[in-house]
Amino acid sequence: MTAVHKLNDISDILATVRCLNEAVFMAASSPTLTDDATNAIQAVANEMHSKLLTVEDRLEEVRKALK
Repeated sequence: MTAVHKLNDISDILATVRCLNEAVFMAASSPTLTDDATNAIQAVANEMHSKLLTVEDRLEEVRKALK
C-alpha cells in the first residue's frame, strides 16, 4: 500500500469519526439527560471536533510535503 493510499485511508477514518462525533453531539440533546450531562457530552464532542480539525490540518501538511 502506497503512502497516498494510507493517507486516503486516514482521511476516510477521520470522516467516520467526524460523523460519529456529530451523532454524539446530537444525542446529547436527549430530553432524558440532565443539563449537566448534556453540557458534559457537548463539551467532549466540541473538544473532539477541535482535535479532528487539528489532525486534518496535519494530514494536509503531510500530503503537501509528499508532493
